[in-house]
Amino acid sequence: MSKTSTKKEKILIIEGDAGLGEKLSNALKTEGYVTFLIKDGTEGLKAIYDTLPQLVIIDLVISGTDAYDILAKKNAEVMLSKIPVFILSTQGVPINMRSVPENSVADYIVSLQPDPADLVNRVNTFFGHIDPNAPTEKTTVPTGTGKNVLWVEDDKLIGSILAKKLISSGFNLFHAKNGEEAMTHLKDNVPDIIILDLMLPGMDGFEILQKTRMEERLKKVPTMILSNLSKPSDLEKAKLLGASKFMVKASSSLDQIVAEVKALAK
Repeated sequence: MSKTSTKKEKILIIEGDAGLGEKLSNALKTEGYVTFLIKDGTEGLKAIYDTLPQLVIIDLVISGTDAYDILAKKNAEVMLSKIPVFILSTQGVPINMRSVPENSVADYIVSLQPDPADLVNRVNTFFGHIDPNAPTEKTTVPTGTGKNVLWVEDDKLIGSILAKKLISSGFNLFHAKNGEEAMTHLKDNVPDIIILDLMLPGMDGFEILQKTRMEERLKKVPTMILSNLSKPSDLEKAKLLGASKFMVKASSSLDQIVAEVKALAK
């Protein structure tokens, strides 16, 4: 760490997994942040009042007061409501967006194995601490540049997070929230890649995949299934219908998903 890297912002981490909490805390400390690590939600809520941090990082799976209650109680206090929050989902637990107060979360990290370096980069970016000498994705031409992606996904959280990642990786993205929107788009457009969720309102992902494979102009478009359905029968059905790749959301990081999309784009 260089002398200029001392940040001094206070960060409160509420993480029930002691090993993961220590890794994240140590990575942020090495970068120059002041960290507080709490393993229990009830104690974590109290620590927000006591420390008044510049950022709170909360895992969804904690004992005591749960993450959603912490968000609600924090937002109810004028003094605390402006403190930004990062939400961690590290055990494949879906985030219940209805229980997340509007504008209360600055970032979401959904990964079974969160990378401390990725967290540090996110925190640095959030606070505007960008090292001009650090390598960035802009040092190389994104392999997705110019490729058109149709992504069919009704989950607003995943939609927002992955859309930003795909766009920053150089893809031109059209995001359809259901099968009808997807098929309407496909009437006049032939994307380079299609990404499909399987569980959708109305027409499901299997039906969309089948319809595209029945059309001459669409049948050769590489299609990736991105879903939380993971039964062998689901994988086999997707394969038989012509899916190029099958990824399970809960066990795939954003970087892994984007890497696979880039591979399909080649």
